[in-house]
Amino acid sequence: MTTLRSFLVVAIAAALTACGGARTETTTATTDTTAGGEATTTPEAHPIRTTTPIPVPQPAVAREQMSPELQALWDRVEAAVAVRPPEPPSDGSTESVNAWAEGPFASWLTERARASTDVQNALEPLSEAPAHERGVAAGLFGYLQEDTVADVRGAPIPDAITSDAELLRVYDESMLAALVPYARVAVQAYRFCEAAFQESGEELWGEWAAYCRERATDVVQTYALEPTETPSEPGAIDDPEE
Repeated sequence: MTTLRSFLVVAIAAALTACGGARTETTTATTDTTAGGEATTTPEAHPIRTTTPIPVPQPAVAREQMSPELQALWDRVEAAVAVRPPEPPSDGSTESVNAWAEGPFASWLTERARASTDVQNALEPLSEAPAHERGVAAGLFGYLQEDTVADVRGAPIPDAITSDAELLRVYDESMLAALVPYARVAVQAYRFCEAAFQESGEELWGEWAAYCRERATDVVQTYALEPTETPSEPGAIDDPEE
């Protein structure tokens, strides 16, 4: 049981602890060369982005037509989910899996937790935004939470645990208990997303309302959650650490 406890503490309790972090802005630039040979840096024209690598419906309006606050939040979510978990160890020995969990996986989760905190803080300025912007923001935050929880749940398990039915049962129960608070936050965000689009009454955003409703239902079923109330505003989404 010591091996199981060590793995869980490192991979879930420690690494999933929400961390504060400095916000970072990513800029893209191109380098031109003048006639004199010196290099100068000029900003690259920003493309019109109507699609996103995040599997959400296409927005009814171009992202550049949304508020700077929502555009910044969307960029942060994309940057966070673009950093995928590290490759698992080549073998399932307890030593290899624990070393992976305590090293690269813990580092990845710490960065993801910081990104999640940053995105949640970025929700607050949008509390007075139009309903469709509040809905988009909540849907994006919900996806970030769901994606993180799914990646943790998919972490490799030592062979010593998978080969022992009782240890595997305890592991699965412990894993589920550790992830439930974070899954619940994802559901709250998705439900706020749906409610915001219902408030807007704009048919063009109907796909987003349906998407958030379906995602909330799926997360509830996957993690056996009880129904939760929809928060009154984006910044009111629960902190799983409280």
